[in-house]
Amino acid sequence: MDYLNLEKKSKRDNLTFKQKCRLTAEEYERIQFGDIEWMEHDTRPLVKDLYVQMKLYQLKPMTVVDYQREVFIYEYGNVRVTFDSCIKTSFRNNDLLNPDLAMVETTPNVVVLEVKFDEYLPEVIKQLLQVIDRRKGGYSKYQYSRMFG
Repeated sequence: MDYLNLEKKSKRDNLTFKQKCRLTAEEYERIQFGDIEWMEHDTRPLVKDLYVQMKLYQLKPMTVVDYQREVFIYEYGNVRVTFDSCIKTSFRNNDLLNPDLAMVETTPNVVVLEVKFDEYLPEVIKQLLQVIDRRKGGYSKYQYSRMFG
């Protein structure tokens, strides 16, 4: 693995914003084992922000979340539809780089449908979303994974 993405999601007025920057495997391992002082002087704003959050609130990596994703893109309206399934957690083990990391499925037989769009949702997509046996609402794969430990 050449690099990892450090991501931060924020919500404001029902809009989600995502920031990300690259981390090396070595940097992740240092964070994983609590060696974070180097982050204070890092040039990447997201790394510095994580450092502050880890110092103030004693945050630390807790679990690995894995899932299968199918992506469909509809150009008009810049619509992105994803189906996430086989959502798994590592049960309080944060050894992300371990290829043999034991994982447990969090919500068997659940598929999370997510629709993202910029300015408008085209009528054809609205009609396709009118299906039976679905629940509307927020779903956090991380939150469900943490419920296991």
